[in-house]
Amino acid sequence: MEEKPNLQDEIPVEIVPEEIVEEELEEPVFEEPEEEPDPQEDALLKEAKRAEEAESKVKDLQDRLLRNMAEFDNYRKRTTREKAQSFDNGVKHVAETLLPVIDNLERALSAAQDPEDSFVKGVQMTHDQLLAMLEKSGIRQIDPLGETFDPHFHEAMQHVDDETHGESEVVQVFQKGYVMGESLIRAALVKVAN
Repeated sequence: MEEKPNLQDEIPVEIVPEEIVEEELEEPVFEEPEEEPDPQEDALLKEAKRAEEAESKVKDLQDRLLRNMAEFDNYRKRTTREKAQSFDNGVKHVAETLLPVIDNLERALSAAQDPEDSFVKGVQMTHDQLLAMLEKSGIRQIDPLGETFDPHFHEAMQHVDDETHGESEVVQVFQKGYVMGESLIRAALVKVAN
């Protein structure tokens, strides 16, 4: 077999210093020439930044405004509720003060001998006028005679075994009770059967 000549042997290799090889291998660095800042572009960037800050401030102020409006609305509702509650408490206090007077007028009327006497009629009119005033204020009388005993509105003073009345029936009222709406001012004092 014939040998093929080695092509590398035939080409003369020049010896190149390493420094030259390294320089040729490095990629050239392109430096962009420094541009002078464009004053219009710089001004636009500053304006954009100011606009962004202003928008952020506006959102913050809107959020604060909404929170303040909500707080004020809650305050208004709370004060309205407290005002109504304060009024109700005042009415209850006045009613509690008047109840012994009404009780005494009722005792005087029950002890009266002659209901046609002008003095008894005057006491009856005063009693009725006080009850009307309380009713205008939203206070009503509890007279549970013949009703079933309710511990929320009645206070049992006595218990009697009596087959002629139903179980837990109020058979006598010692003192009438009063309520304002569903709020108890004074429980009725009663005698309960069975």
